[in-house]
Amino acid sequence: MSEIVVVIDDKHCDDMDSVVTRLSDAGVEVAKINPNEGVIEGLVESYKVKDIDEMPGVEYVRTVFTYAADYPPGDPRDRNGR
Repeated sequence: MSEIVVVIDDKHCDDMDSVVTRLSDAGVEVAKINPNEGVIEGLVESYKVKDIDEMPGVEYVRTVFTYAADYPPGDPRDRNGR
């Protein structure tokens, strides 16, 4: 999992809700939205960061922290069944 900061490009700052929706649909658990700065903070599976960086309206993505999340068996986020 990666904690990320997404910086929105100037053309999309007035359409922050749409960008947040696209990020959520892409799997980002949005934690904080700062419309004045055009910044969205969230948590996402690490392998999705590159795709998010290429989304329309995204200037760039900064990965703040990455860690391995070992979820218990039966949890929908569990990947290895252990």
